Amino acid sequence: MNASASCHQEPGTEAASSLAVDLDVALVGRPNAGKSSLYNALTGGQAKVGNFPGITVDLLEADVPLPAGGRARIVDLPGVYSLAASVDEASDEGQARATLDRLLAGGKPLLFAQVIDATQLALGLRLTGELLERGAPLLVVITQRDVLDGLGRTLDAPRLERELGVPVLAVSARDADVRARVLAAIERLGTRATDARAKPFDADALARTVLVDKPDAKKAELRRRERTAKADAILLHPVLGPVLFLGIMAALFSAVFLVSDPASTLFDKLVSLLSARITTALGDGWLTSLICDAILGGAGTVLAFLPQIVILTVALELVDASGYLARGAFLVDRLLRLAGLGGRSFVPLLTAHACAIPAITSTRIIRDPKQRLRTMLVLPLMTCAARLPTYGLLIAAFFAGQSALTRALIFVTLYLAGIVFGFLASLVIGKTVQRGGRSLPLVLEMPAYRVPQARVVAHTAWRAAKRFVREVGTVIVAASIVLWVLLKVPAPGAPAAVVGEPTSATTTMQHSIAATVGRKLEPITKPIGFDWRINVGLVGAFGARELMVSTLGVIFGIENAGDDSSPLVREIRDAKGPKGERAYSAATALSLLAFFVLACQCMSTVAALRRETKSLKWPAFVLGYTYVLAYVVSFVVYQGSVLLGLG
Repeated sequence: MNASASCHQEPGTEAASSLAVDLDVALVGRPNAGKSSLYNALTGGQAKVGNFPGITVDLLEADVPLPAGGRARIVDLPGVYSLAASVDEASDEGQARATLDRLLAGGKPLLFAQVIDATQLALGLRLTGELLERGAPLLVVITQRDVLDGLGRTLDAPRLERELGVPVLAVSARDADVRARVLAAIERLGTRATDARAKPFDADALARTVLVDKPDAKKAELRRRERTAKADAILLHPVLGPVLFLGIMAALFSAVFLVSDPASTLFDKLVSLLSARITTALGDGWLTSLICDAILGGAGTVLAFLPQIVILTVALELVDASGYLARGAFLVDRLLRLAGLGGRSFVPLLTAHACAIPAITSTRIIRDPKQRLRTMLVLPLMTCAARLPTYGLLIAAFFAGQSALTRALIFVTLYLAGIVFGFLASLVIGKTVQRGGRSLPLVLEMPAYRVPQARVVAHTAWRAAKRFVREVGTVIVAASIVLWVLLKVPAPGAPAAVVGEPTSATTTMQHSIAATVGRKLEPITKPIGFDWRINVGLVGAFGARELMVSTLGVIFGIENAGDDSSPLVREIRDAKGPKGERAYSAATALSLLAFFVLACQCMSTVAALRRETKSLKWPAFVLGYTYVLAYVVSFVVYQGSVLLGLG
C-alpha cells in the first residue's frame, strides 16, 4: 500500500491522507545521514536524495499505515548538526528546530526517529544526547550498514541499545525489509508511555566501543582510503579537476543529443501524422484548428523534448549519486569566494540548474543573511530545466548540421554563460546595492564514492517525466488554447476586410490581438533580431519558460494551416518575413539563446523571491537587472553575428 505523500517542496504533489493519524514521527539527523533515503523507503515519497547538506529544506510529510492498523505521519526534517548551537531561524537548521518545538507542544503522540550514518557514528551520537534531553521517545536508526560491512567493521547494536536505553536498528536502505522493520519498531515504541533518558555518555568513546573491527579490517580500510585518495588526487586537482569536470559535463550533454535526437524526431513525425489524420477526419474548421494548432501544435511540440529532459536528469543523477558532484563544491568554492558567495551557495546554485524555485528556498542553508540574499539575486541566471526545450529547438533548427559534440558544447556554453554572468552579477551587487558581508568557510562532509542505485535513478527520471507531462497537460495546454484564441480574434481597429470578409488563416493571424501586441514591441526588439512572433513567445514564456516552444508551435501551426504539417524545427528554419525574405538566421538564434539565458522569464521565480525576501523590492530588482542585461548582451550577440556573416 503506497503512502499518500504531501511534499511542500513541489507543488502539485498528492495531498496527505485525510484519515486520522495516531502518531507523529520526526525523522531527525545530520545532513547526508540518509534521512531522505529512509523516508523514500518508508513512504514511497519523493524526497530528493543527494550528497549535500540542505538538499531537504522544506518539510516532507507522508501518512503511512502501521502494521497493527494505525497510521503514522512521517515528517522528514532538514538536516541539523546540533540543537544547541545558535543559528538563523530562517536557515534549514532553524526550521528543523522550530518544527521539533511545534511537534513537542502539539499534544499529539510524538517520537523521534534519529537517522545516523554508521560511518559517522560518533558525530551522530552527539546529536542523540541532545534529542534525549527533549524527552520524547527516541528510535535510533543506523544506516549505511552495508557500507560499514564493506569497511570491514560491524556494529554491536544490542550493546549500543543498552548504553542508550532506547531501541536501535541497524539497516541499509537497500534492504528489502527495511520498511517493515522500521515501521514495526515505530509502532512498538509509539504505544509505550515512556520517557526513557540515557545516562550521560561520551559519544566518541561509545562509538569506539560498539564498532568492532573484523579481521583484516585495517587493511581493507587502508585499501579503500588509498583508492579514494587516488581518485580525489585527480578529480580534485586544482588545475586538472575543473578541466575534467567540464569534460564530463560535455560528454553527458553529447549523450543527451545522441540518444534523444532519434526519439524527438520520431515524436515529431507522430504528431505530424496525427494532425494529418485529424484534418482528414474532421475537415478544415475551427475544431480542427483548435486540436491541431493549439493542442498538438503547442503541447505536442513541447512533449517532443521529453526525451532530452529525462536523459539529462538521469545523467546528472548518476553524477550526483556517485558522490562526484559533492566534490564539485570544493572545486568551485574558491571561485565562489571571489564573487562573495561562499561554499554554502553551491547547493542553491546547483539546484537552480533544475529549478530556481526550490533553489531559492534552499538558500536557507546559508547562515549569513547578506550572503543568502546575494545568492538569491543571482539564482535566476542559472540555466534551469525549463529553458531546455527552447535551447533544444533553436539548436536543432539552426545547428542541426553540426556534430553531437558541437551541439553539446553549445549547451555547455549556455550553462557556463549563466554561471559566469551570475558570478559577475554577484560582484557588481556586492560593490553597489549590497556592500559588506562575509564569506564563511565551507564545511562539508565528503561522501564516499558509491555505485548509484538503479531504482533511485529510475525513480528520479520518472519524477522528472511526470512533472514535465503534468505541466504540459495543464499549464501549457491552457496557455496554448488562450494563445490560439488571441491569434484568431482580430484586434480592435483591424481592417474591415479582415473582420467581415473571408480571409486566410495567415491574414487573420497577422491582424490578431496577439500579433498586434507583438508588433508593438518590434521597434524595441528589432535591433536584437526578434520579430512579432518571437515577441509573443517571450510574453507567453513569462508565465512558464516552456511556453516559448508551445507558443511558436501554435503560431506556425496556424500560419501554415493550409500546408502539410511539418515539425516546428523546419517551420522556424524556413520561416519568411513580410517581404518573403528569410525571417530568422543563426544570428537570431544566438541572440534569442543569449536573451533566454539571462532574462528572468518565470513568474513563479518572482513569486518565490517575494516569499523568501518578504519584499517587493528585490523581485523588482531581479526583473530589472536581468532584462536590461539580457537586452544588452542579445544586442551585442546579434549585431556581432551579423557582422560576422551569420545574419
